Amino acid sequence: MTKNKKTSTRGAGKGQKLLSSTRDQIIKDLQRVHKLFPTAVPDRDFYRIHGRYSDAEWKAHFPKFKDFAAAAQVKLTPETAFAKAASGLDTVIDLVKRFEDDWDKYQMDGVYVRIVELRELFTAWQIVTEMDEDGNDLPQSEIEARLAKAKSAPLVRLEMPKGKR
Repeated sequence: MTKNKKTSTRGAGKGQKLLSSTRDQIIKDLQRVHKLFPTAVPDRDFYRIHGRYSDAEWKAHFPKFKDFAAAAQVKLTPETAFAKAASGLDTVIDLVKRFEDDWDKYQMDGVYVRIVELRELFTAWQIVTEMDEDGNDLPQSEIEARLAKAKSAPLVRLEMPKGKR
C-alpha cells in the first residue's frame, strides 16, 4: 500500500446531505438555519447551502419550497415580536450613527423613506386605536371609518428634513 493513496470520504464527508428524515426534523432544520441567519429570506438555494437535508427530503413532505418555509415559520408571541422590533430599531440607530457620514444621498434617502413609512404606520395605528373624550372605546363604525381613512393615505412620502438635502 502506498503512503500517498487518497482515501475516499464519499458519503461521509462534510457537506453531505442527510436522508430519511421526518417532517418535524426538516422543519426544525430550516428553523435552525433561520436562527443562524435571522435577516435572510430562505429560498431553495440558500437552504441548499446551509441546510442539512437534500431537496428530495423536503419535497417528500412539501410540494413547494414556499410551503416548506411557511411550515417552518416560528410563531411569534407579541412579546417576542416586540423584542425583535426593538432590537432591529436599535441596530438601525447604531448603523445610522456609524455610517451617516459615509453614506451617499441615495443611501440616506433610502433609510429616511423607511423611517417615514414606519412613522405613518404608527400614525395609522394611533388613529384606529384612539378612545373618545371620556376614555371609552370608539364605536366600531368610527374605528372602521378611521382605518379606511388611514389606509387611503400614502404610506411613503419622499420627503427629506431640511438639514439633509
